Amino acid sequence: MSPARTTAGAPISSIGRGIAVLGCFNERRRALTLSELSEKSLLPMSSTHRVVAELVAGGFLVRGSDRRYRIGTRVWSIGQLAPVSDQLRHRALPTLARLYEETGENITLAVLDRGQALYVDRIGGERSVHTASRAGGHLPLHTTGVGKVLLAWQSPEAIEKYLSRPLSRTTPYSIVDPVKLKTELMETKTRGYAVARQESTAGNGSVAVPILRGGRCVAAVGVVAHLTHMDIPRLVEVLQQAADSIRKELEDDH
Repeated sequence: MSPARTTAGAPISSIGRGIAVLGCFNERRRALTLSELSEKSLLPMSSTHRVVAELVAGGFLVRGSDRRYRIGTRVWSIGQLAPVSDQLRHRALPTLARLYEETGENITLAVLDRGQALYVDRIGGERSVHTASRAGGHLPLHTTGVGKVLLAWQSPEAIEKYLSRPLSRTTPYSIVDPVKLKTELMETKTRGYAVARQESTAGNGSVAVPILRGGRCVAAVGVVAHLTHMDIPRLVEVLQQAADSIRKELEDDH
């Protein structure tokens, strides 16, 4: 449930204010001043100062020598208790590591989170290409291989709802036509894997498959590589083996 808000849009509950301040941070905004936090959270400066002081005291924020605030380790330690980190990531990590050794490419594991692909883990190295994904980060569903998988296995109603909203164009190759994207999602589910070509990062492509439990897609595992390295049949084969291995690990956990 969203926190109660004033007519100006600012949250009025103490918890809502704390959520609003923490929500100001993302991949591009990792360090913010007090005035920036006030502006982005829609809170008055006096309220922002009080909330930030409490978050610092609790270890949820830290204040640097540059007078900018950053996410504290308390947020990270609590986040490790979430099932997506404690169970899925822990169980999948050995398989992801083997997949990286086998392919030498970026390996990604993602779940659906509030209409986006949340990257639970990412493994890469010197042999891997640069990607926009990072563990803990979000990317649009329609521009990535893992995202397309997560979207394709949703209900028809959920897919229609996603297609009804404006689709962001990350690169000139991003599919933003709802009709074309719907066809792509149908093909993805029929063949059992998704392919994205330069739709998130120029020069890169990705292949991904679902991790299924009881017919439901609980996560997606993918490989991100330069287009010249994308041997799709081979990558689909190793990814499907990896997905099956992760599925078995999750079943053994219950």
